[in-house]
Amino acid sequence: MRFSLVALIVISCTALVGTGATIGIVDYFAGDLPSIDAIQAANLIQTTRIVDRNGALIQALYHENRTVVPLSRISLKLQRATIDTEDRTFYVNSGVDYRRLVIAIVYDLTHHSSAQGGSTITQQVVKNDVLDTSEAQSRTISRKFRELLLAEEMERRYTKQQILELYLNSINYGNGAYGAEAASETYFQVHASELSWAQASFLAGLPQAPSDYDPFGTPDQLALAKARWREVLDGLVAVGDLSGSAADALYASDLVSKMVAAHRSVPAAHGALTAHFVDYIVSYIKQRYGEQALYEGGLTITTTLDLATQALADKWVKSGVRVYAKRGVNTGAMLVMNPSDGEVLAMVGSADYENASIRGQINLTGVDPLGWRGVGSSFKVYTYGAALQAGLVTPASLLNDSTSVIGGHSFSDWDGKHEGYISLRTALAQSRNLPALWTYSSEGGDRVVSFMHNLGVTAPIENPQGVATTLGHDALSMAEHLAAYSAFDNGGYRVAPHAVLRVTDSSGRVLEAFDPGAGRVSVISPELGYVMTDLLRGPVKLYLGGLASHPVAGKSGTTEAYTGSIFIGYTPNLAVAASLMHIDAGPVCSSGYAYLATNFPPSGWQCPTSVLFGENVGVSVWKPFLEEYYSSHRWPAFWAQPAGVVVRQVCAYDGGYVASGGYGEIFLRGVGEPRYPCGANPYPGEAPYVAPASLAPLASPSPH
Repeated sequence: MRFSLVALIVISCTALVGTGATIGIVDYFAGDLPSIDAIQAANLIQTTRIVDRNGALIQALYHENRTVVPLSRISLKLQRATIDTEDRTFYVNSGVDYRRLVIAIVYDLTHHSSAQGGSTITQQVVKNDVLDTSEAQSRTISRKFRELLLAEEMERRYTKQQILELYLNSINYGNGAYGAEAASETYFQVHASELSWAQASFLAGLPQAPSDYDPFGTPDQLALAKARWREVLDGLVAVGDLSGSAADALYASDLVSKMVAAHRSVPAAHGALTAHFVDYIVSYIKQRYGEQALYEGGLTITTTLDLATQALADKWVKSGVRVYAKRGVNTGAMLVMNPSDGEVLAMVGSADYENASIRGQINLTGVDPLGWRGVGSSFKVYTYGAALQAGLVTPASLLNDSTSVIGGHSFSDWDGKHEGYISLRTALAQSRNLPALWTYSSEGGDRVVSFMHNLGVTAPIENPQGVATTLGHDALSMAEHLAAYSAFDNGGYRVAPHAVLRVTDSSGRVLEAFDPGAGRVSVISPELGYVMTDLLRGPVKLYLGGLASHPVAGKSGTTEAYTGSIFIGYTPNLAVAASLMHIDAGPVCSSGYAYLATNFPPSGWQCPTSVLFGENVGVSVWKPFLEEYYSSHRWPAFWAQPAGVVVRQVCAYDGGYVASGGYGEIFLRGVGEPRYPCGANPYPGEAPYVAPASLAPLASPSPH
């Protein structure tokens, strides 16, 4: 009895020690098992999607292409096919299938290889989502032991549904697709909830060796993928989920050939059509949320871009390059915006994003300072707008197109001619240089530059006091330039180019949303905007033919030596800027027209073309874009004339007011109306004014 008692005590103590050791070992290996909140599917690395304003995918950005979805949105067929293939005892094992594990060990020892897998789905979740990368890749006994213990512990903490959801959202299916949703989209262009038996069984076989079973790879990889699919189908037959005849019919279908054909038709990931816009969005999101959120956060970035409008803009930029290729043009750009709030509808940064010889990846729309360019005579709107605002001139004022020497410097016009004294309206429509130079000189550069900056153009001006500034040689952002023009269009409000409508995280929480009314600032009067718009109707009537019958306003710009030509303008609901030019990758200009650069050294960046005016861009790019756009969109109504804009009769002699017999012109009420009667302000050398006989006072005034 004494011996038995001692033996019982020893056995009990041994059991207690063993139990304690077991608990200690489990605690050591499983004590740091993260909570379900830490490894739940929603916290997996996910793909960020950039979509256009209508929800169409523009680009997916990821380190691992993954979209997490709940188990309820993953086809039951894929769930069954995965379990049948990877872990048939999934719903009854404790996280480790010891029978299968022993069979795998014996096979590996007898065959001197590790081809026979013994891991359950739970073990694979541990390996993929719990162990760190270096530990998961190690082949030590301690790592395997830790994996087994953690799998057992995971089964105690989480439900089978939670484990399966984690697995189906994290597993690698090859071709950059992680998780069932990304795999379904990558291979079959459907959602995971829509998979058929054929599609589900094909996907279920890929995780075993995704780099080997690649249907989009070499012929050998395609053959291996099909052979693996056959194995999976046989497994489904073995467990009774499919009949033998059904499996044979699936395997004999054209699933694989259709899948490969569809893959070949998908455009490259970084599509050239939207590449500049995507770069712009990537830069914006990185600055606001960081690189990790961009590539791993599963963001949905709903942009302002309209893909149909983008394709149209790209079409006409390329067309313009082809039309003027013989004049040395090799690239161009176009930006399309909503003038009321700055939403970017289309952004074509160059004629060919992939063409390094034209510096194709530089965005010539100027959302990055690298793409800023001279804007030529389209700058003159700031000169005239500032002068009109200050009441220094009116649309009827006669401006000097006669005297070439200003401040000791001699200037000429694009045609080498002089028209004497002409109205501001005529000077702007014909883009005469001397009237703009004299106006700039008389009002002062500080007034003009302040007006321009107030409209939202941030570019510094090299020499504000130099009258040649009005000819637009300073480099500006096309985007800011177009936004500034938009203030004339939208009633006087400053807008800035904006490309993001909404950003949501992977759970659907809105991180930011664009509010068009937020920070809305009036920078010019609606009356000035209307007068400027009416003046800018002149170039359209003069050069763009049929567009003149519609509410269209615009202005051309040509830089010195034809290093760039632009046409910029708007309708009541669309603002558009387009440009054509020649750019070389290296320091040397190879357009064949470098000799035209007489006042500056030509370079690859400042490379002259043959004669190419902004009006050429208007006719060949800007106009056909608008015509095609409005062939599928309703033309808006004309701008409404504000109460502060009045019509007065003026005479052609000097722009003074007259009771009758003159012509009607619009003016800013009060500050911008003509202040002198017709004949009181003759220009130098003009013959004295003689009133027409019909304007002479009558002896007996008519009662009318």
